[in-house]
Amino acid sequence: MTHEKYRLLSSESKELAQKELFEEYFNYVYTIVTGRLRNCASREDIEECVGDVFADIYIYYDSSKQLGGDVSGFVGTVARRKAADHFAKLTRRRPETVSADEENTSDIKAPDDTEKIVEDKEIHRALLNCIDLLGEPDSTIIIQKYFFMRSAKEISEYVSLTPEAVRARLSRALKKLRKELTAMNITL
Repeated sequence: MTHEKYRLLSSESKELAQKELFEEYFNYVYTIVTGRLRNCASREDIEECVGDVFADIYIYYDSSKQLGGDVSGFVGTVARRKAADHFAKLTRRRPETVSADEENTSDIKAPDDTEKIVEDKEIHRALLNCIDLLGEPDSTIIIQKYFFMRSAKEISEYVSLTPEAVRARLSRALKKLRKELTAMNITL
């Protein structure tokens, strides 16, 4: 959407302009936010962040200025910054510290399955790295299918492909992913 088109729509109806902007850039914003938050956020957190992105766009985009060109740069910048803010909020953890003087440390024991937990996290990290290396839209398709349990039809709306094309790309991407994981001696 160009700035001029948004300005004209906004002069007719602010709601219509916002609706058009949302419909045109939803997939773009969702992809940016998911790419940044997929390792630390739930689906609800991602959707909340996407909503916050559009709220900021509606609040801060000045359609009265005489600008030319596309609004996608502004939309992308707001999405990246808002996703970074959400990432910081979600990953900020205050470690609980216990003074050795206050607590008998001999009573503190690690869970029996610590080794398995660490190994699972390393496999998870390697899997996400391999998925990320597949590039777009393959990585988005795999994330949406296996992490968010979405159907090919739902995914097709996010990546602007037909459901048949999504299934074909998913099949090819899984073959590439299997090959990469096998090379790393990882079996799932």
